[in-house]
Amino acid sequence: MAQNDENLANLDLNGLRAEIDEIDQAMQALIIRRTRVVQAVGAFKDRQIAAGSKVHVPYRPAREARIMRTLVRRHEGAFPKTALIQIWRELIAAGTRLEAPYTVALCRDADGQDCWELARLNFGCLNEIVEFDSQLEAIHALEDGRAAVGVFPAPVAGEGHSWWPLISADSAVRVVSKLPFGGRPVGRGEDTEGFVLAAIELEESGDDRTLFVVKVDQPGDEATLRKDFAKASPGSAILGVFTPTTENHGFVLVDVAGFLCNQGENFRRTLLDHGLKCGDVRVLGAYGVPIPADEM
Repeated sequence: MAQNDENLANLDLNGLRAEIDEIDQAMQALIIRRTRVVQAVGAFKDRQIAAGSKVHVPYRPAREARIMRTLVRRHEGAFPKTALIQIWRELIAAGTRLEAPYTVALCRDADGQDCWELARLNFGCLNEIVEFDSQLEAIHALEDGRAAVGVFPAPVAGEGHSWWPLISADSAVRVVSKLPFGGRPVGRGEDTEGFVLAAIELEESGDDRTLFVVKVDQPGDEATLRKDFAKASPGSAILGVFTPTTENHGFVLVDVAGFLCNQGENFRRTLLDHGLKCGDVRVLGAYGVPIPADEM
């Protein structure tokens, strides 16, 4: 029978180990119970698909964000929050795999940086990770269903080549999450940041940011662009600028606070009102804001 903290001080080493064994059995029983519920969810979705519903990738980043934030808020004691989140990452990944195994696409950036460690930590030890030879091929794999999700390095300021200009306006692929979401486990590429891409519907997590691709006339230097966007949209951040060599316009990837996926035209009008000469504005995606380091 589980002991309270006061009684633990009266147990010898054998008694404490017996207590741990009892807790482990209880935890495993709950995992078994949780798995049965997950299987029931999968069976429910199968019935919906049989009735004509569309098949969806079993990945809900907004829901996962809410789960992780709740875990961190209610946690107490000495057990590290980063490790706690990793336990739940494996639980969630193994559960979604019961619904449908899926492949994670990876591709290195121009400097050879990859997100293998981020992908493994976020999508668990069982889902297959496939590295593609080019960023465009990895994006095509997401579009045609050869991969369910992709993990790409976050764009670097001044970077000449990045993945985001390769996503066409009519593509179903969107940015859906930012990694790492909570804590930074030690390992390969531990300082790397990345974005998860997938062809799934965007959902609010309760604390989100939206990525817009803005077409601008004669983009000029990045410093001026950053100043102009900051004035028009306080709190926004330019993640990248792409200027086609044969054209006199450019594209800006801007990160804006809030879940604004149906407000592209409103954002465009805001930019115009502040004197920015811009054309089309489209949503590249949205993501739940990662848990701040000081809360971990």
